Amino acid sequence: KNNLLFEDEKATAIFTIAIMSTPFSQPKLIHESLHNISQSIRFLANGVLGQAIFMVGYNVSVAHFEPLGYPASTIYAVFYLLYIPVGHALTSMFVFGWPEDYLPSLAANAPIGLTAMAIGSMLTGFLSKVGFDAMVEDWKESFLGIVPSQKSEEGEFYASLVVMVVTGVWCYVLSLYVNSAKPEDKEVAKPAMKDPAKEL
Repeated sequence: KNNLLFEDEKATAIFTIAIMSTPFSQPKLIHESLHNISQSIRFLANGVLGQAIFMVGYNVSVAHFEPLGYPASTIYAVFYLLYIPVGHALTSMFVFGWPEDYLPSLAANAPIGLTAMAIGSMLTGFLSKVGFDAMVEDWKESFLGIVPSQKSEEGEFYASLVVMVVTGVWCYVLSLYVNSAKPEDKEVAKPAMKDPAKEL
């Protein structure tokens, strides 16, 4: 019995040492120093960068295509669809790490972008219909005394800010759920524990 108990304790000790010595892989970010920054801060900074890129591109698209008769909601939907791979690449490089299989990861994250696109498209259409940007300019002029140097019906800057906040919160919650670190698939197999009673 003493020999069996000793073997069990020895096996348990070997298993514990193996677990403690197993290296934990870190996500592959664009630079190792980013690991020193918390993931939530990286997500926020990446969101600001991504939204800045998106807003510039979107407003340029609106200024170019809206005079041609395309509604703002359609422009938003098409531009967001094209932006999904760009946003996913930024998130992979700065927040969750570059995936080993990029296309499956992109496919898993695409529904987040598609639902955000649908929400943003409907919200953009509504804000454009009610003239949200003109309302903001009128409010600034009435209450703050800020007279715009040149009023233009082109552009959806303030509306895009509202859409940015709404879709940003939506994407943040779902991205954390989809891209959260999963347990390691490969674990050190625990040695089978012998039952001394069965060995008698």
